[in-house]
Amino acid sequence: MASPSVQDRSLLILIIDLTPKTWGQRNRARLESDKNRAEHKKGSVGPATLEETLNALLSFLIAFSSCHRDNTVIVIGVAGGEVSVLHPRKDRLDGIMGVSSLDKSMDLVEMREGIMLGVAELVSRCVKNHSNRGNAIAAATSLGLCLINRVMKSSSRESNGLEENSLLHRKEDDGILSMISNKLNKEGEGATKHATEQRLAQRRARGMLSPRMLIVQASEDCTLDYNAFMNCVFAANKSDVIIDGCFISSITKDCPKTSTFLEQASDRTGGVFSKPVGRAQIDGGLTGVLMTVFLPPLGIRKDLNLPKANKVDFRARCFETGESLDMGMVCNLCLSIFKEEPKGNCLTCGAKVLTRNNAKNRKLDDNGSLSKRARIDE
Repeated sequence: MASPSVQDRSLLILIIDLTPKTWGQRNRARLESDKNRAEHKKGSVGPATLEETLNALLSFLIAFSSCHRDNTVIVIGVAGGEVSVLHPRKDRLDGIMGVSSLDKSMDLVEMREGIMLGVAELVSRCVKNHSNRGNAIAAATSLGLCLINRVMKSSSRESNGLEENSLLHRKEDDGILSMISNKLNKEGEGATKHATEQRLAQRRARGMLSPRMLIVQASEDCTLDYNAFMNCVFAANKSDVIIDGCFISSITKDCPKTSTFLEQASDRTGGVFSKPVGRAQIDGGLTGVLMTVFLPPLGIRKDLNLPKANKVDFRARCFETGESLDMGMVCNLCLSIFKEEPKGNCLTCGAKVLTRNNAKNRKLDDNGSLSKRARIDE
């Protein structure tokens, strides 16, 4: 049995949603809410500002780095359509891929300064390029998986830290349509989680890092990135990378109250999903949520009473409206899902959509695509 010090060695990829439009709306809502409540001599109920969120995350990272001297942190920022590594900085990113760098404790002051500088640079680039098209969480997740693979390769004596014999064979039913059309029964889900826990225990016993990912999101899900994001989730699940999700909701009516994408990702990979609201976001509340829910190492989570999702909505969403669907139109080329049949061309890949009359012949030209109606169960 591996010693506790070996079991606690972790690699954390932290993805932070920094979209200026979202945080600007939250700041205005916070000022208006605080003003109204102050007139009635009541305290604030949030939502958390960007400054409060960053301070809570920095406290969380300091606590995480203090749990074990070999813990490694990589912070990725997302601002609209822009994605960037905030920590470590560019001149030190290559160094973290070496084994020798894992034996050195992190400079907490340097980490804080680097993250704040990276946040300022990323937000400025987003505003300059006017890239406020939703949030590129899918791109950041893909980048995080690539960085995990590089670090695991460098820190392991094996040729590939994430490679397992079971990963070389892909079942035919493993895919996005399979997940949204079929429910996992309790017995199968339990067996899958047990197998994952065994592989993680074997990895810790060999002295390898335990990779995990924490996504902190405040913006609405980008429906156009659903396929890309779920492909990342499947890759993470195959590689035994745990994805935790923290959705920081707002108090305005038109803002989303949860993230279906994060719920699905956490449930699929065996992670934890939490959506703190109200006072849980301010006055140290968010720091408490991060410390108690997301800080515990993977090896001891099974012994803790962590939040569990009672029901995860696995229904597909329309790529145009974002509405959850029981029945929809699926593009044969890119698998995009729509509530109504697109007119002319697929809104995602641009392929030509055949009419129902021509679809009866099931003939496709070189640039054509056949949209078909598919049943999507919950």
